[in-house]
Amino acid sequence: MLIAELDHRVKNTLACVSAIALQTREDSFSMDDFLAAFNGRIHSLATTHALLSRSRWQAVGLAELIRNELAPCMKKDNTIVKGPEIYLSVEAAQTIAMVFHELATNAAKYGALSNSNGRVSVCWEKSGNGSSFDGLRFEWQETGGPTVLPPGACGYGTSVIRNLIPYELGGTVDYVFAPAGVRCTLQIPEKWLAGRGLNDRDQGP
Repeated sequence: MLIAELDHRVKNTLACVSAIALQTREDSFSMDDFLAAFNGRIHSLATTHALLSRSRWQAVGLAELIRNELAPCMKKDNTIVKGPEIYLSVEAAQTIAMVFHELATNAAKYGALSNSNGRVSVCWEKSGNGSSFDGLRFEWQETGGPTVLPPGACGYGTSVIRNLIPYELGGTVDYVFAPAGVRCTLQIPEKWLAGRGLNDRDQGP
């Protein structure tokens, strides 16, 4: 059973790497561009797998996952990560990590994290109890960066941000290129949230 499960996970991971490579190649103008984007996406995938391994593939803390994706471009006071303690299921963790990797990469290259004055705020809340949506709502907000211009074409990163959560998790995404800063509102259904795993001591605060 262990070998069969390992075989299944390895095949899924390799399929994911292959798809990332193909899509990254289509968006790249040079080998250097390809290697930089591809390495960043594979590093994000590896980091998420490390978090899942630490929790024995049970659940991942949302705050830790988001901070890991922002870590390469975090400096003093340029990011706010705030919300209640939430744990994501294995399937949701990998999808959410990919989306936040693309948001962080775009912010570092073109947006609020591309200069010393910009800021990124990531906040979330759990809704329910009769509200119009039962699940988790994220707000990504950039301020203080260069004036935002909508991209001329939709690349792989933008496609991941807009389409992966609706396709994989049945959630919604509102991705806005506002002149004062990019805004992105994401919602995922409650079924993708998890309680704390059986090994809380391994997951950190």
